[in-house]
Amino acid sequence: MAKHLGVTDSSQASLKRFDDWFFGHYPYLPLLIPFHEVGGKDVLEIGLGYGTVAQRLAERSGTYTGLDIALGPVAMANDRLRQIGRDQTAQQGSVLSAPFPDDRFDMIVTIGCLHHTGDLAKGIDECYRMLRPGGRLIVMVYNAYSFRRWHDAPRATAGLWLSERFGHRGAFDTRPKDRGIYDANLAGEVAPHLDVVSVTSLRHMCRRFGSFKAIRQNITTDWPFRRRTRNDLLLTCWPRIGGLDIYMTAVK
Repeated sequence: MAKHLGVTDSSQASLKRFDDWFFGHYPYLPLLIPFHEVGGKDVLEIGLGYGTVAQRLAERSGTYTGLDIALGPVAMANDRLRQIGRDQTAQQGSVLSAPFPDDRFDMIVTIGCLHHTGDLAKGIDECYRMLRPGGRLIVMVYNAYSFRRWHDAPRATAGLWLSERFGHRGAFDTRPKDRGIYDANLAGEVAPHLDVVSVTSLRHMCRRFGSFKAIRQNITTDWPFRRRTRNDLLLTCWPRIGGLDIYMTAVK
C-alpha cells in the first residue's frame, strides 16, 4: 500500500500520507484504541507494521515500547520515534517469550499480530503477565465466523462451529491457500501461520482477566456484498455480525 500511495522514503511528509490513508481506511481504530487515554502510561505495542499506531501511541504516552519479531518494522518504528524526538525504542523479539518483566506495562496494544504467532493463547498469557493490575490489553485478531470464512472455507467453519457447541475452545489454524487472502507479501508468499478465532474462544483465553469485551469490525466487498462499497458497509450492522476482525479489550 505504501508503494501504491507513492511513498518512497520515510520523510514525515511521506509517512503522513500513509498514516492518513491508514486511519481513513480503518476509521474505527481511534474508537477502539484509546489514544486519548495513554498520557502518562507505560505502553507496549506488539507487532509494529508500518509504524502508524506506534507513532500515535508514542506521541501521547508516558513511555512507549515496541516489540516485533521482524527487523523491518522495528527499524521503521525507531525511525519514526527519532523523527518525533522520542527516546523510547522498539526492539526485536517474540511475544511468546517477551523480554520484559512481570507487571511492567499499563497498556498493551497488539493489532493483527497474535494470530500469526502459532500460539494465540500463550501470546495472551504473556500479555497478562506483563500487565500491571488494572492494566488493559487491546487486541485485534481474525474472526473465525466472518462472512469471508463462511464463503471461503464453509466446511472448516461449520466444523469449528459444531465443535464449539460441544465445548471446544481454541484458535483454528487456516490452510496455506487461505492465508494469502489475508496476508501475503509482494512476492506472493503467505504468512507462515494464521489463526482465526471466535469471540467465545477468545473470552475463554482471557478468563484470568477481570473484564472482557469484544466487537466485530471491518468488512470487504466480497460475497455477499459485491454490489456495495466498503465505506457504505462500514456504516451498517454487517461488520458487527460477520466482520473480518475481532477487537477485544481485557482488563487485568
